[in-house]
Amino acid sequence: MKLYELPMQENGRVVLPSDLRKSLGLSKGDKVLIEAEGDEIKLTTARLRRKRAQAIAKKYARPGVSVVDEFLSEKRAEAEREIARIEPEADADKMGDRS
Repeated sequence: MKLYELPMQENGRVVLPSDLRKSLGLSKGDKVLIEAEGDEIKLTTARLRRKRAQAIAKKYARPGVSVVDEFLSEKRAEAEREIARIEPEADADKMGDRS
């Protein structure tokens, strides 16, 4: 870990050193995320957060298995169960209308 001591400028501005900007992949106009907790802050970017999340998700991914296909299959099965539950009720309602 590298520690930087930076002066606070007008309006609360802090200029990040060029090596830090390079390591974060920042260019002029890029947005940064600052997470404040107690008396500490963390500075990162949305791109780096996504990259970290993808690395975590990759640990749990199974080769050759599409998470999207798996999700859709579960939702289709859930819908079929719901339809099977509702149809007998609808049929019973129709039978009640005939009497």
